[in-house]
Formats: sequence, structure tokens, C-alpha cells
Amino acid sequence: MSVQQRPPFGPDCGWRPSRRQVVAALALMGAGALVRPAFANVAVGKVVSLEGSVALERARTTLGISPQDPLLIDDRVMTREDGFALLLLDDRTQINLGASSDLTIDQFIVEQGGVISVGGAMLFDRPTELPPTNISILTAFGRIGVRGTRFFAGPSKGKFSVFVDHGSVSVTAAGVERIVSDGEGVEFAAPGDPPGEVVKWGDARIAAAFASVKVAR
Repeated sequence: MSVQQRPPFGPDCGWRPSRRQVVAALALMGAGALVRPAFANVAVGKVVSLEGSVALERARTTLGISPQDPLLIDDRVMTREDGFALLLLDDRTQINLGASSDLTIDQFIVEQGGVISVGGAMLFDRPTELPPTNISILTAFGRIGVRGTRFFAGPSKGKFSVFVDHGSVSVTAAGVERIVSDGEGVEFAAPGDPPGEVVKWGDARIAAAFASVKVAR
């Protein structure tokens, strides 16, 4: 999968995945995921809690956002320097969005999966007892393939990184795929580069990554 460059981290950088990137990610998930919901205004998630400055972009309009507000396909949640958001998809998949970050729901079908674009820092958490779901996370650095797990994606030690707390994800960029499992992480030297080698993370680095999204490990 080709990786589109963007200035690192944050909702004001202007990066959005191309239609080709989204379609390619959907194709990897199977033909069933290509079907959009019958109604574009069907809620696929909701806002659980907010802290600081957070906004919602819907149909090219920036709106205020409050806890319990529904989330729709193509919605983009944007946090500012003091902002944090806890989101819930399909009443099961929890996403903590860090400061100066953004998340767009490109596609999502309950019980099947979807495509989500992320800039900045996030913690993805889906209970292990639930059936696997086929979700792709698109970033400026590469694609993260998810099938039910808990992982962090965002800046760590000055580099965009992916760390898996439990479960397994595939991290793909520049024609290179890394499989990352419990307690392991990868990082990128720069957008457009392949992911580095898979390494074990120490407790201090894990704690710092989780703290960046307001989560205690």
C-alpha cells in the first residue's frame, strides 16, 4: 500500500486519505464491506466523553460536539492541543483520541468492520471476548490491519509508532508488512518509509504512550 505524506500529527495538517486508499483498504476486507449502510445518517457510534477543545466536521461543516452525540459515516472528530475524546463504535469498540489528533469514520458496518483514518494519537480497544472484526486504520505512515485487539498508534519518542497491548495487528507501508503482537511495537523513521523492526517495549515507554491518550495502563 502506498503511503501518502503529511506533516506529522494533528487535525490541522490537512491530510485525508484518498478515495483510492479507502477503496483499496475495503477491497482487502472483502466484497461485503464495500456496501455502505442504506442510510448515510445511520449512527455507527457515539461520543462517550470529552475533555478540552473538540470539534466535529460533518458534511464539510464544523460543529460543536457533546457526550452522547451520534457518530455517522464520514464524520471527522478533531481534538485541539488541550482536547481528548472517548468514542464508541458499534457499542463495543472503544477509541481514546489524544490531543492534536483527528479521526474520520470512512466506512463502518456493525459486526463486519470498516475503515478509519487517524492522525495523531489513539488507543483502540475491543474486548477480547467479542468475535474478531475486520477493521483497517489508515494513517499517513501506513495501514494497520485489526482483528479485535488493544493497541496504541501515535507519536512515541518522537516517531510515529504502533504498540500492541494484547492481540495482533499487521502494519503495512512501502511494501513491507510487520506483524505486531502482545507487548511489541514498531516505529517509522518518516512518512513513506517502511515500518521498522518489531521490538519489545519497556514499561516506561508503554506508560507514556497510554498517558498521551489519557489512559492508565
